[in-house]
Amino acid sequence: MYKITGLEDIHQVPAKVRQMYMAVLQLFEQGEEAGSIRVSAITEMAGIGKGTAYEYFDSKEEMVACALVYQMQCIFDWLGNMLEEKGSFREQLDFILDEMEVQEERRCCFLRCVHIMTDYSEFSRMIQEKITREEFKPYLPTNVFGRMLRRGVERGELRNDLPLDYLVYCLFSHLVSYLLAVTTKDCFEVNPAKLRPLIYRGILNEIGADSQRQGE
Repeated sequence: MYKITGLEDIHQVPAKVRQMYMAVLQLFEQGEEAGSIRVSAITEMAGIGKGTAYEYFDSKEEMVACALVYQMQCIFDWLGNMLEEKGSFREQLDFILDEMEVQEERRCCFLRCVHIMTDYSEFSRMIQEKITREEFKPYLPTNVFGRMLRRGVERGELRNDLPLDYLVYCLFSHLVSYLLAVTTKDCFEVNPAKLRPLIYRGILNEIGADSQRQGE
């Protein structure tokens, strides 16, 4: 039996491993923290024996880390494919903002991704080591959004005088702002519907093709 690294092709993950991944994610949704999740809780929810878990993973921490990496791979693979089907940058942006509003699972995944990239705990470092590997690169949010932005430049919708890295982080920062508004709307009485047009304006004022022409 080979050990799981979390970087396997998402379509070739063994069924029992997927069951464990889904159990980990369900426990997170129930409010469990990474450090407090028990292997017995994972295997019981997955419907497998505890010994089976250790056939695939050396530790609970590795199991939980791989589950989160798998979720990021699945969601950003799905997002990249969906964005490919949209005909314009505005349609792509509308789709992303709609998903942030209605899909709690994807919203939580995006938040976890932001947290992992900015946290320096031992657990986050374990995940960071995985997502910086070559196998994960197609699923990185920066690469998914980079493909979207590159096509926007090629279609003449976005500025062609700025580095792609800047375009990515500009878009990313606005999306994080909107994500926080949607997530905390009840706590801070924010109205995402009123904020959404400002998000559009902020993005297009910075990287839209019209902003380049106005500056010439």
